[in-house]
Amino acid sequence: MIESSVTITSKQIREQNLQLVRRALHKEQICTASKLKEMTGLSVVTLNKILYLLIASGEVLEGGKSSIPNGRPATTYRFNEMNKLILILSIYIRSGNKYVGYSVHNLFGECLERREELIDEKDSIQTNEFKIGMERYVERYPKISVIGVSMPSDDVGGRVGSAIRHDSQSKRLSSHLEKHFNIPIFFETDINAATLGCYKRCKNQEYVSGIILVPGKIPGCGFCYNGSVLRGKDGMAGEIRYFPMYNDVGVLPSESLQADDLAIRTIRAVMCVLNPGYVAIYSETLKPGLIERLKKQISTAAEEALLPKIEITDNLREDTVSGMVSLCLKKIEQNG
Repeated sequence: MIESSVTITSKQIREQNLQLVRRALHKEQICTASKLKEMTGLSVVTLNKILYLLIASGEVLEGGKSSIPNGRPATTYRFNEMNKLILILSIYIRSGNKYVGYSVHNLFGECLERREELIDEKDSIQTNEFKIGMERYVERYPKISVIGVSMPSDDVGGRVGSAIRHDSQSKRLSSHLEKHFNIPIFFETDINAATLGCYKRCKNQEYVSGIILVPGKIPGCGFCYNGSVLRGKDGMAGEIRYFPMYNDVGVLPSESLQADDLAIRTIRAVMCVLNPGYVAIYSETLKPGLIERLKKQISTAAEEALLPKIEITDNLREDTVSGMVSLCLKKIEQNG
């Protein structure tokens, strides 16, 4: 039993060292062994063993010699960003039409291919539609090692929509697709992914919130703290549709003035309860000047102090894909 315990510990240490070197090379992209030693704190012997394993697995490529002033040329090591690929499916609405976007990314998050297809509103999205789209890309890119699917949490029909409503993280649906493809697959709501994407592009912001506010649609909210999405105990955090101010309807009114009023009250509630430093409002149709009207309604010094930096943007898809790339990279790292 003692020997087994020691063996497990050794494996854990080796895996930690592998992750250290992976992260360092991913960050630097091209690096010498001496630089890696400096970044990781590993001994030369340990580092050489790790590099041997990473080169053998194709994760790292041995490069040419780097010129060092007054020293011998040193071998460089390059992180192989094409060793594993990411496939992202994103369902989104633009100008009243529903689309599915497909994008393939390398391990640096760079997009290799991107396309979108219009979804016929008469057709509810079914599991087989995902399979067909995924199969097309997995066949074209055999290096795809993880598939992430982002979906609007309000109006996706069919078995997929039902699965998400009854299982917020869609573990059963993910398991079904994983067995078919033998690839890790996960689902995420668009607002959670977009909030993470917003966090990535907002420098020096510790706590970011994203809010979808579209008249006639169910609102949604996401939270990101220090690069981690906060989902709550059941993955249901951010269900602002259940705020009492929505009167059990759970939809932002279609009428312009009513939508404007409820949007402002929603933002005030989020900023007072959660105190984010930055809020992205994702909307195409709210009246211009919303932020100015919000500020005019703030009447106390305490609420004024809670006021975050706010932007109104229609770049939901861009932030969603950016966030999904980060989540996919995390999945790959966890799977080794």
